Amino acid sequence: MIEATKNQKMLFVVVAVVTAVYSIFAAVLMTEPGQSLNLPRSWVVAYYHYRWLFIGLNVALLIYLWYLHLSLKIWTRFWMSLATVGVVVCIIAANFLLTAFFPSYQYGANYVSIEEADGILDDNEVIYAVEINGEVRGFPRKHLEVPHIAGDNIGGKDVVMTFCALSNLPVVIEQDIGFGKSDLGILIQTHNNLVMVDRQSGELIQQITRQTEFSDSEIVSHPNTMTTWRSFKELYPDAKIFIYEFNRVVDSLLLALFEGPMEKQFSNEHGPIFPTLAMTDNRLLPKEQVWGFDAGNVQVAFTRSFAKQNPLFRFSLEGQSLVMVYDEEHDIVNLFDGSIDGQLVDFESVDFRGVTENGQLVQLPMHNGVFWMVWSHWYPDTQVYDG
Repeated sequence: MIEATKNQKMLFVVVAVVTAVYSIFAAVLMTEPGQSLNLPRSWVVAYYHYRWLFIGLNVALLIYLWYLHLSLKIWTRFWMSLATVGVVVCIIAANFLLTAFFPSYQYGANYVSIEEADGILDDNEVIYAVEINGEVRGFPRKHLEVPHIAGDNIGGKDVVMTFCALSNLPVVIEQDIGFGKSDLGILIQTHNNLVMVDRQSGELIQQITRQTEFSDSEIVSHPNTMTTWRSFKELYPDAKIFIYEFNRVVDSLLLALFEGPMEKQFSNEHGPIFPTLAMTDNRLLPKEQVWGFDAGNVQVAFTRSFAKQNPLFRFSLEGQSLVMVYDEEHDIVNLFDGSIDGQLVDFESVDFRGVTENGQLVQLPMHNGVFWMVWSHWYPDTQVYDG
């Protein structure tokens, strides 16, 4: 009888420890601490893919622990209740916390006029312009940092601006990712870049590569133009501006928590916040911002200094004629297809909108201002144009 009691106590302790370790590990894996520990991205994807199984196992362990507690009376009800709260908190953290902290505005985003936004934004604030069929929306970087996602119908296209503060990267994609109407939200970040989840289909999307995890869906991208608010309001006087209202109590807490780490992420004196990048490509300084273009099989990156020295740069990539344009007045770097209707065209000048004396060039999507350490991690074979 005594031996049996010892065995039962040992069983209870083992189940309690396994439950605690399992719960805490899941919470760490699926939140920022997991990236601080450089846990593999594949683990994150696997947990998400089988999340309901893992949640069920977690709940089953807790139920079994309660069964042992009621049978053996080893812990007091207080300690069992405390353990239960801990497990529930871990389940929430692993599966629902980031969604609650960072609400998506794919639908119902707040857009205001230039006049109203001018009372909110500073002239030197970075803003991304999205122009489709003559209609323009502006997305201030500061107002994207909490929601990360803001959508709208622009020029007849349902698109969504996605933003990763760790990468300093805006990417505009169409809202239909191959499964009809999507419902995009934040899952986590891996290798200092945002991973989005479509809550309709269950698909995962790596923002910088636009690659889907569980299907062969091809994400359609649209270009954006990076400039300052001072230039934006001059260039696009009829545009609507996305404004995040910062009206939740948790917003103030998030901004306070992120202020120090984000200063380090932009500082050349510190490495990346999360030590998950290869950091092996020293062609440029890790924190240098580049303008990257992904042609599928090959990629190219421009530095601002190269753009300034070569404000009209024609080159070829994968057999495609391309034109990089730099507008010094507004500090804009844009990329265009060098042909019109499949025919190469000659021109002496082209503005940042792609207007030439012989026709309108089509703007191509670039990764504007992304940190070199992030770009080179995801695209290690990229070509570099540096002044």
